[in-house]
Formats: sequence, C-alpha cells, structure tokens
Amino acid sequence: MTTPHSPKSEHDFLRLLQWAGAGCLGITAGFVESIKSVNPTLRFEFSWWTLLAVALVTGAAWYVAERVFFRALAQGRLPPVKLAVGLTALLTVGTITGFVLALRGVSSERRHDMAVGTLWAVLALSVVGFAFWKVVQFLERDSAKTDAKEPPQD
Repeated sequence: MTTPHSPKSEHDFLRLLQWAGAGCLGITAGFVESIKSVNPTLRFEFSWWTLLAVALVTGAAWYVAERVFFRALAQGRLPPVKLAVGLTALLTVGTITGFVLALRGVSSERRHDMAVGTLWAVLALSVVGFAFWKVVQFLERDSAKTDAKEPPQD
C-alpha cells in the first residue's frame, strides 16, 4: 500500500495530470474547430476535422507533458522550456485561427464588439491566472517553511 506522499502516489498523480490536461486541451481544440459561425446564431458542426483537432492536440499535449514531467524531472534536469513554449504558441495560434475563421460572416461593427469582449475575457483570465500563480508560490514557500520546522518522524 502506498502512503499519501510516496513516490508511487506522486507518479500516479502526475500521470493523472498528464492525461487530464492533454484531454482537456484536445477537447478545447475540438470545440474551437467545431465553431462554424457566430452570427446571427452560434452554430457548431461536428466533422472529421473536429476529431483530428482533438487527436492532434491531445497527442501533442501528452507528448510535452511526457517530456517535461517524466523524462526531464526523472533525470533530475530542467524541463525543455522550448518545447513547452512551442506547444503554447501552437495552441495560441490554433485558437486564434479558429475564432477568426468563425467570425468570417460577422459585420465589422459586431466584429469590433466581439474583439473588445474577447480582449476583456483574456484580461480577466490573465488576472485570474496571475493570482493562481501567486497563490501556488505562497503555498510552496509555506510548505517549505513547514517542512523545515517539523522534526523528523520515525
């Protein structure tokens, strides 16, 4: 049986994160690809391209997680930053492309309103992401202080 902080449970948790993260990114890519129009109504269309987007993005995200979390960290070296930045750039370009293609039939005045709304959404998500990052940093510092104060247990 594994204890809550055993290497096996940590390994299993990282594997769960790897699969869940890759799956979520793949589903998001499929969602963005399936958007066919936003004006006058939001219209989705499920196709082979949707499945291809899900499969490609899931596979790419899984590969990056494998390289970053399992190969690099298991060997005690720094993760390959270029690979993670490359995947992030690819996902960003793909998302923007999907939304731009969906806005083809929208009038210019509505396009401006949608662009402003999208920028506000990106700003709000950036603030939430920054706050989450700061909370994680705080918890890591607090955990390190707590671990340093605790006497070793037998």
